[in-house]
Amino acid sequence: MANTKEDILINLDVVGDLSYAWQLIDSYTKQMQDGIKENPSLVIKLRATFLKMASAMDHPLLRILQANSNDLESVSRYYSGELVAYVRKVLQIIPETLFNLLARIVDIQTNKLRELPTRLDKDKMKDFAQLDERLEVARLTHAISVFTEGILQMKTTLVGIIKIDPKQLLEDGIRKELVRLVALALHNDCMFPPKSKVTII
Repeated sequence: MANTKEDILINLDVVGDLSYAWQLIDSYTKQMQDGIKENPSLVIKLRATFLKMASAMDHPLLRILQANSNDLESVSRYYSGELVAYVRKVLQIIPETLFNLLARIVDIQTNKLRELPTRLDKDKMKDFAQLDERLEVARLTHAISVFTEGILQMKTTLVGIIKIDPKQLLEDGIRKELVRLVALALHNDCMFPPKSKVTII
């Protein structure tokens, strides 16, 4: 590397420039989210993608720095905020999937698992065991833990000038999804008949 010519370094810098990705990356959001649903550990690999996207800010900020502009901090904060918002958008699939899995567990426990009586004959024990249903609950519970572990394994990442804490990211995502589901439930279930108009003669 010590003998590398300056023009080669310039070419590498131009080739590695990811500024164009600001316009294109959103078209890959669905593929990234589908990949996370199939393999939660993919979040760790996406960390490299987010860091590469952060490098896309280097060239615009370099020009501002060279101009000795006072806008450097505000521009850096703006682009960093936009990138963090995109990271949250991609990883929001994890809380959504968690609640879908929880809904399936609740459905099994509420509608499929039979309540155990106080006293149970030995010959009926197999009927109440419901091994397939309990296996499905165990499988779904394990899937939830895998999704949680996937995002927590992503180390604290500096995106631009904003630090992303994966634990806080997961907590915020769960709160956002919980608010959405509560609002949806209230909207669907709390339906009030319109007040009848009284005609005064």
